[in-house]
Amino acid sequence: MERYSAGDLVRSLCGHDKDGVFIVLSAEGGYVTLCDGKRRKAAKKKKKKYRHVQSLKLHSDVIGSVPPYALDAAVRREIKRLEKFI
Repeated sequence: MERYSAGDLVRSLCGHDKDGVFIVLSAEGGYVTLCDGKRRKAAKKKKKKYRHVQSLKLHSDVIGSVPPYALDAAVRREIKRLEKFI
């Protein structure tokens, strides 16, 4: 089982958001909480099992560095910036 931490970039493998790129907000008990800033905002996070996401081996420090009211915009910018490395 892979271990995820806040700020990891992952790709969804299952569901209606398949192939979507997300940032992990938290990970606990076999589940990760995801956000992409567009369809899934921080206020309405997506919870997925570890086996339903794939790590993209990229990490961002945006989660702890911005205030909660600006998190969605920061997540969108960070995903756009890091997608160049995928």
